[in-house]
Amino acid sequence: MAGCGWLSRKPSFEVCEGEPLEIRLPANFSTGYRWVLDPPAQSGRILSDNYVANSSDQRSGAPGIQTFRVEFPREGRFNLKFAYRRLWESSSTPPAQTTNWVILVKSRKADPSMIETMFPSQPPSEVPQPEEDQPQATPRRVELRNPR
Repeated sequence: MAGCGWLSRKPSFEVCEGEPLEIRLPANFSTGYRWVLDPPAQSGRILSDNYVANSSDQRSGAPGIQTFRVEFPREGRFNLKFAYRRLWESSSTPPAQTTNWVILVKSRKADPSMIETMFPSQPPSEVPQPEEDQPQATPRRVELRNPR
């Protein structure tokens, strides 16, 4: 999966576990379309889903903003995917639009994270490493010859 960029993608958002994340997406409910989690069962839990029509545009059917408040119960890296679709259409019908965000959820605790626990940073080694060795002059002479 790393070749697909899945693991190397930088997070779109960083939050602490249990801290709500607010996502605002342009929408127009008068067309029948709305944003939904795709797939519906993801690690994020939707706390609220709200739609507000654009107050500056008084026309009937004017677009607005759909706002989600999402919470992640534990630390980790999550993909949060939404699809803009009509709810009465078959799931085999492709959505009009999709979104995908990478969410990095950090631990609230002062304790080390799961990653830090698995791979603790270690103090520098007292054993000299090859890259630290100083080059030494060799008493022998080396010649390269062409084979005949």
